[in-house]
Amino acid sequence: MARRTQRFTEDDFESLEGRASKTEQKKAVHRMAALGERLAELSPKQIKNLPVEERLIEALEDVRSITSGEARRRQFLRIGKLLRNEDESVILSYLTPKQGLKKTAQLHRWVDRMIAQGDPAIKEFMKMFNAAEHHPIRQHILRVQRDIKQNLGEEAVAKSKLNMFNYIQQVALISDNT
Repeated sequence: MARRTQRFTEDDFESLEGRASKTEQKKAVHRMAALGERLAELSPKQIKNLPVEERLIEALEDVRSITSGEARRRQFLRIGKLLRNEDESVILSYLTPKQGLKKTAQLHRWVDRMIAQGDPAIKEFMKMFNAAEHHPIRQHILRVQRDIKQNLGEEAVAKSKLNMFNYIQQVALISDNT
């Protein structure tokens, strides 16, 4: 078989930079399914008041009537897929009162610490929160550092930090549940 003569350029890799791998996409669906389980624990009145699509509300209400373990698992995967279309910040704002302000402040400190210290802080965070994964955290840190390095402005850096905080918050909610 002949070797490929084409050399890849930096532009080829930059076009792939923001894309998640198939494995990361699957893990994100499972993470969202776990968030769906947390949402399903809310009262029916709270579920009705969620500012999300009607299909998601119906799916959360349907979970209550499902008794089969496998059927519940599939339903939560469906909920996870529906959650991808929603704003993470809004969903997390409904679940964070369960965490408390102290926990939220602690997670903000973790984000700042991981950005400043890198791998040692990531490893320590992963020991405390069993649902955490090294690669996504590292990717978020690299995005924040890239935005700072390229002087994209406070708004872009704040958005990158918010995305990282949302991931960290999801991990903390899921870890508390397991």
